[in-house]
Amino acid sequence: MIKAPYVRPRAKGDTIVYRIRPTASLLEAFPKLKSETYDNKKDANERGFELKRKFDEWSADKTVSIEVDTRSVEALIKYYKSSMEYTNLGVNALKKYGAKGLSSTQRSYSDHLRHVSPVMIGKLPFSDMLVDNVDYDYVKKLWQYIADDVSAHKANHTFKVLKIVWNEGSRGGRVRGNPFSLVKLPKLPNRQVMWSIDEINGMIKYCDEQGYHSMGTMILMCYEFCQRPVDIRTFKWANIDGKTNVSNFRQRKTGKQMSIKVTTSINERLQLHKRRNTDDYIFAYENTGKPYSQDKCNKLFRKLAKGYGLPEVPLVEQFDENGAQMYSTIWLADLRRTGATHASRVGCTDRELVALTGHRNPQMLLVYAVEGEIESTNANTKRGLHYAR
Repeated sequence: MIKAPYVRPRAKGDTIVYRIRPTASLLEAFPKLKSETYDNKKDANERGFELKRKFDEWSADKTVSIEVDTRSVEALIKYYKSSMEYTNLGVNALKKYGAKGLSSTQRSYSDHLRHVSPVMIGKLPFSDMLVDNVDYDYVKKLWQYIADDVSAHKANHTFKVLKIVWNEGSRGGRVRGNPFSLVKLPKLPNRQVMWSIDEINGMIKYCDEQGYHSMGTMILMCYEFCQRPVDIRTFKWANIDGKTNVSNFRQRKTGKQMSIKVTTSINERLQLHKRRNTDDYIFAYENTGKPYSQDKCNKLFRKLAKGYGLPEVPLVEQFDENGAQMYSTIWLADLRRTGATHASRVGCTDRELVALTGHRNPQMLLVYAVEGEIESTNANTKRGLHYAR
């Protein structure tokens, strides 16, 4: 992950705090700026990158102010992040799932807000807009911008977070009305992107050839364990029982306790990885020897996928504004769906599938077990259809 500017970690008793110390050039641009201290690294990094963006803008025209207008979207987002609503996301996750749920839930919200903040609809970034000027017509254009720039799914998720932010502002008397609640978000088809077995094997081989055994093993484990990349990326040696060869871990998103037998092929791959004295994580980025961050994992995967030539695939029932078919790159997360679909096709029961994927409701498997020509052919074969000749 890129190091945030101006941020310096400091020991404070038994904990680490993160201090932002303005440089001389930053103080020249914004004389009123003072040192700031954060208990949370992510919040400190966000502030560091924000200061860098403001300084770059100031360098360009010398007119930017570092002070946040209390009527702006940026101020409303800061207000939301200091609210009990936001804090309780972490507290509830902590009680229900353990410490990891705290960072997972809040990181998701922060990522959506950070992505939308610099979007410009008109002359100002969204973060600099006055809240009173964010009306229904504006938010419709904002949704379309995100949908065109990334995806309709991203736009929908972002708007759900912004609706919560505006609701909190309304309760605090900072906004009047909620334009995001007026937008009827389109119901989007479930993602049905799948890997082929040749693509899985080919990518694993390519990763090994490029010297990234860690990514090759992660690809195999995401597929065979049918788990999200975050649960595989953060896997530890301690999660695997040396006597029974059964892996036990808790899903980061749901808190579900999982128990999955380690397959022979995964066991063979694990021989490529050495235990380290610094931590117990199985996977480390080969260039640094440190455990993967989410950002580093995603960037390396995309680099290797491009080098291997992993193709773009059509998105089912998704078309652009001109009616043309929309396409997507294949994601590491699509291996979970691929594994669940293959398990379903070889005859696994719903009970077996939920034990493998961690879904609480078998109906949710419909999102993952992609149905198509293979299923319909199998159905007709089992029916034993006969036709007169």
